[in-house]
Amino acid sequence: MAKRKDAVANKARLMEAAFELLAQRDADLTVRELAVATGLGIGTAYRHFPTHDDLIRDLYAHGVATLSAGLAAPDPQLSAWESIAELMQSSALALAGSPGLRIVMRRMYEVDPRHRPATQFIDVFRRLIKQAQADGDMRPGITAADIALSVFAVGGLVGHPTDAEQRLMRRHLIITLDGMRAEGRVSKLPADTMNAEEFHGFLHRSNAQLAW
Repeated sequence: MAKRKDAVANKARLMEAAFELLAQRDADLTVRELAVATGLGIGTAYRHFPTHDDLIRDLYAHGVATLSAGLAAPDPQLSAWESIAELMQSSALALAGSPGLRIVMRRMYEVDPRHRPATQFIDVFRRLIKQAQADGDMRPGITAADIALSVFAVGGLVGHPTDAEQRLMRRHLIITLDGMRAEGRVSKLPADTMNAEEFHGFLHRSNAQLAW
């Protein structure tokens, strides 16, 4: 049992390190490099990920699981529109919290372009969009692809966002959502705004934490 727990802990450590290294370097990562970086040993790393493709597949599966948390069962107390807003925010923040995932997604496409588990996201949003439009809350013509693009546009801007950056991301999502609302409906915007210096840091800083 202890050996099994050690193996699980080692794999989790390797995967966490992989995401962080990918975020820092914005480039691919080999199993050997990951072993050296974590100090767990090359043999240990290869037992968990016999090939580079195995590493990418496991990282991708972990990333999809992170993004899909809460998607399968939206809060029944919320309207379809409120569910869409909440899921867009949680998905964008989850994506920003794992900046290495974007690299993994690109590598996964090279490994197997037909592997598309993210279909579950599309199906959830399609159902919610249809209901929100029937409720008169969402304008006609909005698609799940529009939602997904907005999430990735906001969530992919910066990695490991600070509290201030998270507030600004939420503000931008509200503005984006207002563009999807039925005619005549708008939201009250949060007071947070971004000055030129903050905007520069938001776009150019590394994925390490930055306190304003």
